[in-house]
This record gives sequence, C-alpha cells and structure tokens, in this order.
Amino acid sequence: MKVPLLPAFLVAAASAAAAQVLVDVQPDAGRKLAAGFDEQWAGRQAARLPCRVQRFQPQLDYGLRLWSGFGASVRAAELGRQPNGRLAVAFRVVPLDRPAPAAYFYQNSPVPRPPEGAGIRKVQLNLGGGFLLGEGRYRVDWLLLHSSGRACRASWKLKAKGPGRRLAAGQVEAVDAALWHGFAPSGASGRRAAIFLHASPVRPRRYVARLSPWDRQVLLSTLSSVLRDGGFGSASVTVFDLQNRRLLFREADIDPRGLRRLARQLAQVDYSTVSMETLAQGPSPRPFLEELLTAGLKSPVPASAFVFIGSRWRGGPKLDGLSPALREALPRSWFLAFSNPQTLSEPESLSSRVRAVRGKVLSIFHPPDLASALHEITAAQK
Repeated sequence: MKVPLLPAFLVAAASAAAAQVLVDVQPDAGRKLAAGFDEQWAGRQAARLPCRVQRFQPQLDYGLRLWSGFGASVRAAELGRQPNGRLAVAFRVVPLDRPAPAAYFYQNSPVPRPPEGAGIRKVQLNLGGGFLLGEGRYRVDWLLLHSSGRACRASWKLKAKGPGRRLAAGQVEAVDAALWHGFAPSGASGRRAAIFLHASPVRPRRYVARLSPWDRQVLLSTLSSVLRDGGFGSASVTVFDLQNRRLLFREADIDPRGLRRLARQLAQVDYSTVSMETLAQGPSPRPFLEELLTAGLKSPVPASAFVFIGSRWRGGPKLDGLSPALREALPRSWFLAFSNPQTLSEPESLSSRVRAVRGKVLSIFHPPDLASALHEITAAQK
C-alpha cells in the first residue's frame, strides 16, 4: 500500500507558512483538521521517526502571561535528501480540570537543506513553538510528521499556576494574541522611541546555535510591553546580533504586521558560525554599535528616547569612550537588561554604551521587574 506524503488532515494546510497556527474549528476546514488529528492520534501508529522533544513547563513571560512550549530536534540523516520533503508539527492542548474544548495547532514547512559541505550525520534540525494558557492542568498530544510517512509522537501533562493576564482557567490561546496590536490613535503626545533589540539568549548557555522558543517569547513579550506600555506614539525597531555584528531586522515605523515579520525572523537566527568578515573586524564591537546608534538618529522624526533590550551575560566586552558628537546627539536612553539574580553582572558592551550617554541600566531579574522599569521610563518622559 502506498503511504501518503502527509496525513489527509494536513494536506489542506500544506500551503501554510512556517509560522505556528491556532486552528479555528468553527469553519468546516478547521473542524476537519481537528477531527483528522484526533483520528491520526487514535489510529495505527506510523513508522517511527526518531526525534527528541524538550517540554517547557508553564512560566510567566515578560508580558505577564502564562506561556508553555516545546523544542524538538531530529537528525538530518533521518530525513534523507528529498528535494520536496516537508515537516509538519501538529498538536492539541486538552484542558483536564473542566469541560473545555481542546485547542489545535499546526506548523508546516519544507525540510531545509543541510549547509554545503556539512556531513549530514552531524547536522541536526531544530524547531519549536509555544502557546498561552490560563491556570489549570492540561495534556499535550504532539506529532511531528515527515513527508515519507514517518512520525514522532509525544504526550505530556502541564500544570499552570500564577496570575497570568487575561486568560481564564482552562483557556488556551496563540502566542500571537498577546503581541502588541498597535499604537493608540492619540499618539502618546508624539513621543517616539528608537528601540534596539539584541537577539541573544536571555539565560547563560554554554553552546548556542539558535534562540530557544522561550528566548523568543521573552524577547517578543518584552518588546510588545515596551510598545504597549512605554508611553510612546511611534517607534523604530532595530534587531541585531552583536556576536556576529549582523543587522537582522530594521523597521523605521513598526506596526503589528512588522512585529509578526520580526517574530518569524527570530526563529531563523543562527549562531553556529561566524563569518570571516566578522573575524577580520577584530574583537571590539564598538564600530558596529556606533553605526547602529548613528542610523537610529537619521530618522526624519527624531526619537525622544533610545531603548535597548537584551541580556547582560552575552553583551560583549566593556567599551570605553564614545564619539563626543554622538554622545551629545543621542537622546535619553535606557537599557532593559535581562540579568541573572545568582550572578554578579559585569560591565559589558551594551550597558557601557548606555552609560556613556548618561543613560540608565535597568536590571530585569523577573517578569514583574519589567513593569517597574516601564513605569520609570514613562514617568521620566512626562
């Protein structure tokens, strides 16, 4: 019997983007997709696809919402070199404490080709996702499907505790629902921010190839909180990788659509290699950072504040001095610095740059600290 490339319930979703989608089960297509997952889960198991699944227990993100998620990895050698191969992730989140409907999610994307010259047995593909939830107990039933017909499956239980914003007990929602939805029409008295986001893991890890789902959630929920609660009426957003001196994203006037593009971009950040061009620049990131700051000043509408977001542990070497002209030109500045409460933070590139322009470093140890920091930023601008 010929094995279908993908289960029938995912064929309709095959044209979807790589972003994770919460299925709307009201339309007929959504009902069929949910019913197809249930049938696939309960039916005869497909040939096994070896994979590893990391489960993230529910925790409060920096938008003060309860988040949970997963990270999965599969060896490239398990997938072969099919030019048209696809991977699909589908899972359901079932509330256990009350009779509430399950939430269904899917994600569908082509199998990426291994880097040129890389031994396929040494290459590992990683993917991940997450969701928001209210207090309570849940079960997650999870499938990773390959177009060869093989599948990896996992099931686990969660217990969410804490005063997460907005979601009722037993409620599950897509991460996108908590992203910033745009500036108020009033424009917050015309105040404008230039926001610089350092795309780096928020907690120390010995080896980093990509941002984890939790890293991305922290960065995006923090950025959304600054845009929503920072007292600004417009903003530019610049995202950079200091380790590799790369500009990853720049939007002169951020809007919700641009924020969603940024969310997709963060999932693609790769730290596994450093270019020869970067190595030739020497160990100091000073020229790169000063170039970013200078570009931030060139907006037709001047920024009333510079806001930096990033981790302190991976911020590069301490930098001394700053161009006097640049120092005088920069507006009031703050650095929202993710810090480890168990580790004494040393001066590094971002904090030293902010202090060089008489700015303030606000250490963020826990999610509630961000609300206090934003209150200080808004109060200083009145």
